[in-house]
Amino acid sequence: MVTAIKQVSINRFKKILVIIGIGLLIIAAVLLLTMQTGFIDTPEYFLAGESPIHSIARVAIIGCLLAAVGTRE
Repeated sequence: MVTAIKQVSINRFKKILVIIGIGLLIIAAVLLLTMQTGFIDTPEYFLAGESPIHSIARVAIIGCLLAAVGTRE
């Protein structure tokens, strides 16, 4: 019984990781597109000493990692 409850909790946590990861990828894509098209100005406050493109890339990489961890068996 405890094992079944634990497995349900693990599966739910994995789904949450995938959702967060996909959300981060969408946010990174929207930021990149809006900055490249000039719809928004380049924010100066992403990460100190780093270009905004690198900061967006970090968000995308974290999103990929979370989604990958969430889909592991």
